Order: sequence, then C-alpha cells, then structure tokens
Amino acid sequence: MNSGREKVVITGCRHYHPVEVRQGLREIFKPFGGIESVIGRGQKILIKPNLLAAVTPAEAVTTHPLVVRVLAEMIQEAGGKVYIGDSPGSDRQELAHRVSGLEDVMKKTGAEMLVFEKIKEVESTIRGLKAIPLAAELDEVDLVINVGKLKTHSLTGMTGAVKNLFGCVVGANKKRFHLEHPLPLDFSKLLLGVSLAVKPAFSVLDAVVAMEGPGPRRGKPRQLGLLMGSPSPVALDTVAAEVLGFFPEQVTTVAAARNFKLNGADPDDIDLVGLSIEEAKVTDFDRGPAATGKLGRLFALFPVAILKNFFYARRPYPQVNRERCTGCGICREACPTQVIRITDGLASIEHYECIRCYCCQELCPHGAIMLVNSPSH
Repeated sequence: MNSGREKVVITGCRHYHPVEVRQGLREIFKPFGGIESVIGRGQKILIKPNLLAAVTPAEAVTTHPLVVRVLAEMIQEAGGKVYIGDSPGSDRQELAHRVSGLEDVMKKTGAEMLVFEKIKEVESTIRGLKAIPLAAELDEVDLVINVGKLKTHSLTGMTGAVKNLFGCVVGANKKRFHLEHPLPLDFSKLLLGVSLAVKPAFSVLDAVVAMEGPGPRRGKPRQLGLLMGSPSPVALDTVAAEVLGFFPEQVTTVAAARNFKLNGADPDDIDLVGLSIEEAKVTDFDRGPAATGKLGRLFALFPVAILKNFFYARRPYPQVNRERCTGCGICREACPTQVIRITDGLASIEHYECIRCYCCQELCPHGAIMLVNSPSH
C-alpha cells in the first residue's frame, strides 16, 4: 500500500494557555496551507477527542479541553460548523463531556455534541478483516479531525492517533473486538482497519502533558510541551513512538502498519517539519508495562502451539488490588470474556480464561487493577 511520503509536524507548546495552544496549532496546519486548506467553508467538522472516561483534565487521560476549544474556534473562523463526539469506554458520553471539560467547550464555542448510537457496517481495506461497525453518525459530518492524547497503553504500547479512532466503534462492539482479536498485533491490525475506514482529514496529538507508566488511565502525567500533527495517523504514531523512545515493535499499531507496508510506517518515508526527533525526544520516559509488539510478532512467526503458549505466557496478567477495589462492577461489565466476578464486595479474576486485553485495568475508576507477571489466586 506504500505509495508516497507523509509529512508530520512537531512544535513546542509548553503550557495549556490559549495563546500558546493557538500558536502551536497554527504551526501544525501551516505546512499544509493552514486550516483553511484542510476544511471548506460551510462544512460540518467532527472533532474526535480522546474521551476514555469521565475524568478531569489534570489526570492527563483525555484530550485537554483547551486544545479542543482552540481548534473548534479555528475551524469556526475558517467557516466550518463544529461537532464533538466520541464513544467513551465506560461512562455515558454526557457525563464524560461534563467532567472532562468538553461540555464547557461546547457552551463557549457553540459546538454541538454528536452522540454515537447507531451503527453502519464499513468494508475494511485490510485483508482478513470483516466489515467494521462504525458510528452511523459519522455520515452526518463532512470530515473528521482526530485529536488524540499521547499516552502509554498496556496492550498496544502507546495510544496516539490510530488507537484514538477506536472510539468511532460503538458500544458493545468494542468488547467483541477484544474477544475476537486478543493478541496485541492482531488487535492493532483491527485498529488500522478502523483508522482507514474513518479516514480522518487530519490528526493532532496533545502531548503538552502526556501520560507515562501504566497507561492509558492509571499512569502519571508527564509534561512534554509538544503538539504534533499530520494528515496520516500512522505517520503521526510512528514519529510519536520515536519521540517517546519506543522501538517500532513495542508499539503494535506501528508494527502492524509496517507489516502491511502502509504509508507512514517507515520513518525514512516521513518528512519532519518543525522540531527534529532529537530536539523533541524524551530520554527518560516511562514506557510502562506494555504487552509489546515484539511478542505479537513472535506469535505470527511461530504458529506452533507450544511456542505461542510460551510467549503468550510472558505477558502480564491483571490483578485486583483488594485494598482499592470497591466492588463497583465496572471491570466486570468491561470484560469481553466475562471472567470477572464480584464476591463479598470485591472483584476477582479467573486468570485461566483471561485473554489479557486489559480493559479492566483501563476502565477501573479506582486504580484497583494492576498488571503483574505472576497473579495470586
């Protein structure tokens, strides 16, 4: 599929201040002719943020509302009509908007919330994938601007532009996909299919404050002072992974894109504008206990059952911290294989049946799910 070069912009933005964020976003769109060249007057534009759950901006889990607000204002100044929409992993969209600060953004800018409820099947261009059930509401807009939050991720290594578009898959289909694609590299193949089906016109990564450690929800905020952007989600993730010090195999969306020879998967085919990798690179970033793409690649190269089982066994397991668990049941609801039980007010995981998708760790609002190499029973 590789047929040309991609362009990625890295620019500095030290603080969430309206003037700094606007300048940073202008720098990102400038090499592409400005935002006026990306959108057309009168077009309906969906801003797709990372809205994982109902958490405050200070926790660095979701796209910062100021980035969304300034981008919405720039789109409106260019003549576009703005919508904001996502499908949160565990909380209602309205609640997630309110707590994350996006409800306030909509009040200040007049942007409208686009609720993802209906489903449309879209044929995948990735071989071996079935049709992808996207939000039918995407047909109500002319184009999508994808605005992710740069974070570590226990399953894919890193969540950036490609992974952010998984929020365009509605409701229970997310659990089904985790069940059908349990291995990191295979799941990332699905994520690429979603990304190619959504076809965002442009992608931005909020890395003013990123997340390191056990992301995408329970890591630590880390100020990087960066904004990044590109028309290509794959190229943007490739560059972001380099900035954070990942090897390509450790970010499974990048590894899968390389397997399919997608544009932007090879750093040699990317033109960087603004800061160089060396200027932006974070040398001491905590990349977290990721289930690496290297293991996923070994599964593909060695199909013999005993070898697959050996390498699969090396991935960490989710473990309930009994002191933090409140028995709320969100982990049980999120589990694709339904191997989590609530007994005497505490969650427990049947590890023999666990596929290690880490949905429980990602969505637990109390930080009660840890990743360990040897779970207790």
